[in-house]
Amino acid sequence: TEYLISKPVFVTNGATLTIQRGALLKALPASGQGKAAIVITKGCKIVANGTEDAPIVMTALIKEPGSWDGVIVLGKAPVSYEYETLYCGTVATDISYGGSEGNDDSGSLQFVRVEYAGAAGGAVTFDGVGRGTTIDHCQSYCSGGDGFMFNGGTVNARYLISTGASQNGLCFNEGYTGKLQYVMATAPIRKSVWSVVSCNGTGKLEVPSFYTHPVIANLSTAHDNKSHGRRYPIAVSAYSRLTLVNSSTREAVADDDIPVQLIGGQPGALPGIDYILINATREVSSLTPDRFVLDTFFERTDYEGAVAPDVMKDRDWTKAGWVR
Repeated sequence: TEYLISKPVFVTNGATLTIQRGALLKALPASGQGKAAIVITKGCKIVANGTEDAPIVMTALIKEPGSWDGVIVLGKAPVSYEYETLYCGTVATDISYGGSEGNDDSGSLQFVRVEYAGAAGGAVTFDGVGRGTTIDHCQSYCSGGDGFMFNGGTVNARYLISTGASQNGLCFNEGYTGKLQYVMATAPIRKSVWSVVSCNGTGKLEVPSFYTHPVIANLSTAHDNKSHGRRYPIAVSAYSRLTLVNSSTREAVADDDIPVQLIGGQPGALPGIDYILINATREVSSLTPDRFVLDTFFERTDYEGAVAPDVMKDRDWTKAGWVR
């Protein structure tokens, strides 16, 4: 089934928006905050469960980055502070997010590809979304802004691929503390800022109530942006941490005026596991190899990057038919 979207669509009043597998959504041309979007407000759900053979594709009639705003999910999980949403002050709908429900469930996104979105932020934005939400096998393709944006919340995800985002492939902010595994972020030459950026400061609070700290396992990046004469796919900013597990990506940069603590190694109790903590919180961490614990969310792997080096081409998830 093909659906045409001409404006922002708000799911409200505890409703669940269900999108059938194989559905095609096309955003029609519009301007400003009237651009098409799917906004799942707090207390509502989206159930968009495609399959490998029949993914759900959300694209635009005009195939240019930023042609529409994309998918925005608002949840009840904790945030260190609430920034303004895209539609703040312009619509009567309640578009607040955040709360105290770390296990909040906003539905599921599986085998979903979002194309040419990100007109004013992320192509797929999770604001205060809880870990009860299921996210796996999702792609952002040619976003006009960030690929995937996580503003606070605790939601976890597997098999994310951000391709050709004009800004950051993945962006974490506002106290996000979730976990990701099997992630690839690629960027166009001389355009994107970073493949991955973790931050927690906008000047609203001198010290946030808690820090942004994503943990990403099996990350791969391909990045061509030059910063300070070197190639930095990852940026870590004030009041945030980033932990990488079995990542093929090592290079990172932090704000010049922030003292950065680097801890890493191979825990003796976890053979095949390699980790690095990039800590820019100004507080000393004690996450030494003898204290490092691999969360039960993660699947154990003994290789670096998003794809095992010896995997056959037809088993490479980044080259599957649902990925563009």
